[in-house]
Amino acid sequence: MPSFWNDEPLIQDLLKQVSLTIEDTVSSAHGFIRPILLEHVRGVGKMLRPALVLITSKLGSHDVTEDAIRVGSVIELIHLASLVHDDILDSASHRRGKSTIYAKLGAKQAVLAGDFLLAKALLLTSGKERGMDSKVVSAALSRLCESELDQDAGVGNFIVSIPTYLKRIAGKTASLFALSCYSGVALQEGPKVQTMRCHRIGYCMGMAFQIQDDILDFTGSAEKLGKTTGNDLKCGIPTLPLLYALQEERKRGGSELASLLGEASVPLKMRTVRKALDLVESLGGVQKAQILAESYQQRALKDIHNLESEEVRRQFLNLFAKLSGRSI
Repeated sequence: MPSFWNDEPLIQDLLKQVSLTIEDTVSSAHGFIRPILLEHVRGVGKMLRPALVLITSKLGSHDVTEDAIRVGSVIELIHLASLVHDDILDSASHRRGKSTIYAKLGAKQAVLAGDFLLAKALLLTSGKERGMDSKVVSAALSRLCESELDQDAGVGNFIVSIPTYLKRIAGKTASLFALSCYSGVALQEGPKVQTMRCHRIGYCMGMAFQIQDDILDFTGSAEKLGKTTGNDLKCGIPTLPLLYALQEERKRGGSELASLLGEASVPLKMRTVRKALDLVESLGGVQKAQILAESYQQRALKDIHNLESEEVRRQFLNLFAKLSGRSI
């Protein structure tokens, strides 16, 4: 269990149950794939999505702990499956410092491994959880897949609009954050205004988290990230700091960064990546992206302060404080 939750022992204990549920679900895999999948699901990160389910599930008087653990497990399995598919699209050999399933098995079997995790996620859903709307779950999963397809189709095209980028990350990341917050409070079958408020919190948190993650691809430590700095750029994936830098360059009447990327082929050579990283920094792309990330954080915080439970507000604010200061 990640040390990220050491200061929240109740959440940490419930996340251990989520982890055990996921491991029990995956352990039914046969043959050589079982240990590989188990290693993948045990190499979890912060488990933010199931944690959000657990936190918002306390916004009511019902004891829905068992359902919250199962729903959190479903959403985390969907996330873990998306990581397998992400690594295939990015041709990533490592994630969090460990070899990816793609690196171990190749693209064909990695696709099947990711599909297996998705199938297990669907089987884990009992269909009897309080307040859960299957249409919401389906919509989030559809947006995730559509965003991945859109991003993959646009690999190498760095001249995309900022609204296009925001739509991509809304589907790729914010949709699961929003689903997590929605799913937890929906188990309580409380007022609709509270359910929608939690959905907005998750959405804005997800947008801020993904933008911050994209910033770290430009500024983070390769050792801490577990992957090479500038990896998205190298793989031909345009992210917000780059798009803001290109926008600023056009305003100044320059073209050095645009020409550099326009002449490069994917995957970019490291000298091209390093030069692009320097140009993005000098053009203020990172700083401008940080401002937008903070605006999403403020929108989420406004809704958090309107939640009825003091304990839930405290847990959210503690989570925000830790995420805002993260370096990986």
